[in-house]
Amino acid sequence: MFWVRYYNQFSFSKNWTWHNEFEDRRFFKANQQHHFILHSRLHYRFSPQTDFAFGLTYSIQSPQYPDAKVDLVVPELRPVQEINYVHSITERWTLMHRLRLDARFIHSNNGEQLLDGYDFNWRIRYRVLANCRLSKKESKLPANLKLSNELMLNAGSKIINNQFDQNRLYVGLEQGLNKNVALELGYLHWYQQRPSGYQFFDREIIRFTVYNKIEILP
Repeated sequence: MFWVRYYNQFSFSKNWTWHNEFEDRRFFKANQQHHFILHSRLHYRFSPQTDFAFGLTYSIQSPQYPDAKVDLVVPELRPVQEINYVHSITERWTLMHRLRLDARFIHSNNGEQLLDGYDFNWRIRYRVLANCRLSKKESKLPANLKLSNELMLNAGSKIINNQFDQNRLYVGLEQGLNKNVALELGYLHWYQQRPSGYQFFDREIIRFTVYNKIEILP
């Protein structure tokens, strides 16, 4: 699969920033869409190391296989809250921790068509990301190596066999074009448990990201 993402960040002050992500996830086969996601979160920074965020995610989930016989598209609404903590290990290495709680409202369906109402469950996510600065500290075109691992767990009355949701391993290279725009190319290994509890998706993904910082300061 390949994922293409645009990530912008509006800075209103030293403490408040608004983050938005638009991501299109597709199969290489027939360029078939798998998932389209919109994330929007407002971040408040308590200290140079810690911030809290809350927001909303909207997504549409297409079939899990590019040649699926049923073309069912399932919407989801997902209120989100998270806390982030960043600390330096060495002059070049930084470690970032993120704990996120998803409240997932997935449109009810029977696998063939949408039904009335929504199914609900919680999802707890923890990600650790190591960032290595490859360029000189004073460089106007910063370059970074990123290594991350994210674990996701499900909770709720609808969750029976798949308390473990998924694990994502990622490695990527980020290159700044100027102080406001950067490009990133990476590889992601996605291992996800299906609702049956004994079946899994095991996917190889190339992800391309455009980062855009926009300052709106008084």
